[in-house]
Amino acid sequence: MEQEDTAHENNESLEKAHQRPRAGKSGGRPKTSESRAPEGQGLISKLVEVVKGRSSDTEKEAQKARQEDPVRMLKQDHRKVEALFEQYEKAGDGEATRKDIVDQISRELEIHAQVEERIFYQAFKSVSSEDPKKVVRESFEEHKIVKTLIAELAPLQPGDEQFEAKVTVLKESVEHHVEEEEDELFPAAEKLFGDDQMRDLAARMREMKTKLSDGRAGG
Repeated sequence: MEQEDTAHENNESLEKAHQRPRAGKSGGRPKTSESRAPEGQGLISKLVEVVKGRSSDTEKEAQKARQEDPVRMLKQDHRKVEALFEQYEKAGDGEATRKDIVDQISRELEIHAQVEERIFYQAFKSVSSEDPKKVVRESFEEHKIVKTLIAELAPLQPGDEQFEAKVTVLKESVEHHVEEEEDELFPAAEKLFGDDQMRDLAARMREMKTKLSDGRAGG
């Protein structure tokens, strides 16, 4: 009986030995999931992707809204020209840079004026209210002043005596024109024109602006 008990104990010891994990090169510890990324990190990555996707969708919606709204398009032009005037003022004594900026301002204003005159202003001919029509007539005259200044600036260089004075008058003329349009004409358009007409104006203005920017349309 003692021999049988001893044999039984030896068998149990052998079975337990087989059940133990074998020691590896790393010191005998079994591999664990420590190398896996924490669960929180995966969740954060997913949240970041969702936020990025929503931001992208919001920007696309905003861009679409700008493209379908003639008032927003024209205001965007205004902000661009204002930023160029600020660049000019910060340009210092670099004559080549200042001349390039003034040339760019001139191009932006010429395209902007043509789009307004040929499409946006024409839309007010059919309205019964006299106030916006009066602003449109004044705007045409203000455009003439701006165009005259642009033509006079074209052959001049920053070192010329009249260059700085004409740039200053151009800036002041544009500022007055922008203020009048944004305070009076644009709110009138948003009140008088329906959504379909606004989208139609925006589409036509966008098409013309593209052609003018590409040099495929005359003045």
